[in-house]
Amino acid sequence: MTAAAERAALARIGEHLVALAGERGERRARALVDRRPAPAAATFADLARAPDWLQRPRPALLRLATAAALVAMGPAVAASIDGAWLRELAARAGDEALDRAIGVAGHVPGGGVGGVAVDGIEALGFDLMRATLPPALHRYLLWAPSAGVAHPADLSRFAIDAVEGAA
Repeated sequence: MTAAAERAALARIGEHLVALAGERGERRARALVDRRPAPAAATFADLARAPDWLQRPRPALLRLATAAALVAMGPAVAASIDGAWLRELAARAGDEALDRAIGVAGHVPGGGVGGVAVDGIEALGFDLMRATLPPALHRYLLWAPSAGVAHPADLSRFAIDAVEGAA
């Protein structure tokens, strides 16, 4: 690949990530409400390390986050006898995602995470996604929910890979 082609590829990645972060007004509003220091700017090296899934539209990232959260909770899901919770999980994520989580439950690093209420699934999933990214790329998921919990990188990678490998 030529240097010009490489720069063009990085520019396309950057364009996708800026679009993902939200339009200018949304970013300004978030900056006014959120008093945390702004995350470090991404470098070309950071853009080159951006996973393909990060360049997807928000609805696709929401589906990935939900499915990855179920995988991380796989051992808890597989052991559960709470029919109401399992039905809610299936309604939110789909039967296929629930079946995948149960299918890989025995392989989840560190025994996974405990069961999370259905309304916390997306936050768990996005926290898992953030754990796999260089810190400079976290800015592109500021719009997404977070429980503020740091998860081990091996668990996070496993959960995302389990979903991505099934796609």
